Order: sequence, then C-alpha cells, then structure tokens
Amino acid sequence: MKRLLSYLISLFLLFLFLSCGKKGPILPPLVKIPKSTEDVKVTQRGAKVILTWSNPTAYIDGRPLTEITEVEIWLLEEKIESEEKEQTFSKEEFERNAKLASSIKKEKFPDHQIKEGETFHKLCYFYELSGEEFEMKKLTFGLRLKIGRKKKSAFSELVSIEPKILPAPPQKVRASVFKDRIEIEWDAPEKNIDLSLPPDFKGYNIYRAEGEGEARRINSQLVEKEKYDDKIFVFGNVYYYFIRASATESSPFLESEDSEIKKISAKDTFAPASVAGLVSVAGKDVIALSWDASKEEDLAGYQVWRKAEGEDEFVLLTFEPIRENSYSDITVEKNTRYYYAITAVDESGNESQKSEIVSDVIRKVLHENLSL
Repeated sequence: MKRLLSYLISLFLLFLFLSCGKKGPILPPLVKIPKSTEDVKVTQRGAKVILTWSNPTAYIDGRPLTEITEVEIWLLEEKIESEEKEQTFSKEEFERNAKLASSIKKEKFPDHQIKEGETFHKLCYFYELSGEEFEMKKLTFGLRLKIGRKKKSAFSELVSIEPKILPAPPQKVRASVFKDRIEIEWDAPEKNIDLSLPPDFKGYNIYRAEGEGEARRINSQLVEKEKYDDKIFVFGNVYYYFIRASATESSPFLESEDSEIKKISAKDTFAPASVAGLVSVAGKDVIALSWDASKEEDLAGYQVWRKAEGEDEFVLLTFEPIRENSYSDITVEKNTRYYYAITAVDESGNESQKSEIVSDVIRKVLHENLSL
C-alpha cells in the first residue's frame, strides 16, 4: 500500500513539472497612444479665424477612445518679412515657440459643436483678430488632446492662415413675400473690419435656413446688387435669411461675418387670377355654365355665384369648391333671368375676384302655355 501511494505521488509531481511552462520576459505596461486630432481646417470670416476639427474616436491600435478631457489650441504668430519667402518649421519648433491660445474642457464640447448634414460631430473655435494681426502676419495653429489627468496626444497637423482686411457685414436686411418669390434687400457694408474706408468687397452671398435646419448658400453666383429674389420656396414654411459680403469673386470665398438674421413666414395671401371665358346655355329645365380652366398650381376649385333679376346680392350656389370647370343650375324658374359669376379658390383659401357676369333665362314655349 505504501509503495502504491509513493508511486501516485511521484506521478503527480511529474505531471506538475511537465505542465509548468517557462516564464517569459517581463513586458512593459501597454501604453495607450491616441490618434491625433483629425481634419483640422482654418478659414477667416470677418474679424474671426475659424478652426474646425473632429476629435479622434480611437487609439492608434484601434481601441475606442472615450476619455478625452480637454482640447488645447496652440498658436504661433510670425511676421512675414517677404511675400516671396515662405517660412516653414517642424512640429518640434512649433511646440517650443507656440503659445496656448485657448483650451476647451470636455464639459464645454457641446458648446463648440457644429452641424454637418444631420449630425453634430465636428467642433469649432473662433479666434478674434486684433488690428495688428492684419499687418503681414501668419498665424499657425496646432491642436493637442489631454487624455485623463496626465497624458497628452501629439500635435495635430499644423494649419496656417494670413489674415486679410475684410468688409464689415451688410446691414438692415429686409424680406417681402410675393406670389412668385421672396424678395430680400439689404444695405451695403459701411466699412472694413479695421474701420478703414471704403469697404472693399466684390459682391454678396445669401444664406437661408428653413425652420431648425442648417443655413445654406442659395445663390450660384456672387450677387452684385443689394437685392435677391428667392424663387424656390414653399408657402407655409418659415425661412431665416442672412447675408455675407465677399472680398473674393469665386469660391473659396473670403467673407464678412453674418448680417442680422431676418425671419419671414411665407404666407400665401395671394388670390388666384379671375376666371375667364364664362358662357351659359339655357336648356329645358336647366342653365348650363362652363368656363376656361384656371392655370393656378394651387387651385382648390371654383365657386358658383347667382342672383335673380331684381336682387341686389349674389348668392353662393356651391357650398364647397368644385373641381370641374362646368356647372348645371337646375334650381331655376322659367321666365326669370339669372345672373352668374365664377370665382377661383386656392388651397390657402384665397378667392379671386368674380369673373365677368353672364345672364340667361328659360322661356315658357307656346305649347306649354296652351297645355295649362
């Protein structure tokens, strides 16, 4: 029995020895390196330099990144000595010489989000220009992320801009609704953003938003006069318009800041054109009417009006607008002259002026009198 127990213990120890692998070298802790800030772009509008970008959503190894706590915006200003010689520098030189222009905490990200299409996924930052920055200066921006309390990402790709003296925004925007257009008018800018005169611009761009939607430019070419007719609209909708003056003739436009926003409700208060071509034909017991079909796109139908000889006011025969451009009046008496007029009604309830008046009468014939 002792020999068997000793044998089993030996087998067990041998099994443990064979199953134990050798320990490998001690690996350093895995370092999470976030991707750099993506698609950084810079432009100028009026006295503002606008930065836009998308925060990365993953580390460089593909794992999701959810702990961005802050975005730092760094700026390097350079005085341009010569227009022919363009100065360049590395990210290391940028880091040594740039200054922190601003930082955006995580809880403030929603305040800096911009809508692109139907989603809010980009962020923006407005850098206010001062007068001295218009004098042959180049501004270079770089973005860096803070991850948690201590970690920082590498700088994004650097973007540069040379600020220009642009016009101030247009003034006193007005809008009026007509049957075939919304007419927008405004006053020209009074000065440039550095207060110099005269204002230097080539024309205007008109922007429109519908309801809560994103504002879009609606003119295909730069508008030269202080007036624009928006012919692509829908009655019943609410629109918001603003104007920018442009210092360039083509895209990419260097524009002023937005003018004031003009809100207008496109209400249809315009009556259809009067009905034409009304004729009447008297039958045995009916007076038949017909007229030319209306060409109104929003036509809801027609109303038939009648008055008998000796009456002062027309009476409506149709309680609801009829779609046909004909009508048979069977509620007539013989030897009584009736006067008729037609009106057109659109889908907004607007009614046209009465058409030209026609009259007719059903006469009693001789054999009808003899039969009485």
